[in-house]
Amino acid sequence: MSQQSSSSTSGANCKGVPGKRITVLSIDGGGVRGVIPAVCLEYLEKQLQELDGPGARIADYFDVVAGTSTGGLIAAMLTAPDAKRRPLMTATQVKQFYLEKAAKIFSSPRGWNLGQLVDSISRHEPKYKEDNLKEILVTEFKDLKVADAVTDVLLTTFDGKTQQPVFFDRQVAQRIPKFNAKLQDACLATSAAPTFFPAHNFKVPYEAGAADSAEYHLVDGGVTANNPTEVAILHAIKDLSLGQSPHKSRMPNFKGYQDLLVLSLGTGARTVSYTASEMNKWSQVDWVTKPGQPVLQMLQNSSAYLVDYDVAIRFQIEGVKENYLRLETGEIDETTAALDNATPANMNKLVNLANSLLGKKPKYRGALSGLLEEVPGFESNKKALESFAKWLVEEKRARA
Repeated sequence: MSQQSSSSTSGANCKGVPGKRITVLSIDGGGVRGVIPAVCLEYLEKQLQELDGPGARIADYFDVVAGTSTGGLIAAMLTAPDAKRRPLMTATQVKQFYLEKAAKIFSSPRGWNLGQLVDSISRHEPKYKEDNLKEILVTEFKDLKVADAVTDVLLTTFDGKTQQPVFFDRQVAQRIPKFNAKLQDACLATSAAPTFFPAHNFKVPYEAGAADSAEYHLVDGGVTANNPTEVAILHAIKDLSLGQSPHKSRMPNFKGYQDLLVLSLGTGARTVSYTASEMNKWSQVDWVTKPGQPVLQMLQNSSAYLVDYDVAIRFQIEGVKENYLRLETGEIDETTAALDNATPANMNKLVNLANSLLGKKPKYRGALSGLLEEVPGFESNKKALESFAKWLVEEKRARA
């Protein structure tokens, strides 16, 4: 993957008819690196507030908010309702969540030096208990369920028993009770990263008050789609095509990617590389425990690249590349790559990386090369987000 920061957009206006588009926000997985998209969302929300008033919230402008793992936590926090059916948290509060709570979530490891690791493996235990994260989620969400979200939220998971992806989203949860999980359960599931947290087992009644329940055995959504952009797009298109979308009255037909306005946020691509001779010296344990967890990083990087490339090509083929914006920093190093490095120094470094990303020139993936290419028209990702905010406000007002 390129080591440069990336985005996918153009300096021109987005395509399509205002009021006739589906707006999608997608947020990658990445542990504590979730603070990077949180900083980007904070900037976007401030732009929305300047254009549309201080009460503007991210969830007011996106029809679908999808997230994997840490991105799933962000998606849930942005779309969960308060007592007045307004978004529970601002983007700034989401950023503060990481700065204030990450250390607690990734505390009291069961042991991760070599001796303790061997003992932990022999006892078949992950690195962390879910207790602290669960306590935080219960406090934040209480008994809120997926169907309660203020806009369509989509959280990715993978069921170890059925060997199939499981998606928790508001549209389905409102129609099929077995998918209407508590937000705390859906969040524990999407963030149950193998080796870090235990798989999450819970039940949801097939019908309200029914004795029989659907049982789930779920792990981190990164096993399914660490970059959930494509899943979110297909979700939106599917609902429109099947006539199940809440937007069918204003969008009876899906005409193509001009009908989509997509913002995709990454948590950082790692810049280090390994030679074959280096990797051939690693033990089975080294692949998981070396700084930065190489095997996990390789899986995440390759998944994020393929999704970004595929989505970028689809928009470019239809001549609407302006409608797709991807922000991703390529400055992740061995220290900041770790999913669980919640030290104050590292969290501050991640915030600085996010601010640096906002100041860099936008890039998108070229259809022929697959490499990142500079986008003419915008001097920085900040400017790209400012334009994106204008398009979102335009879309919202056109529906009124």
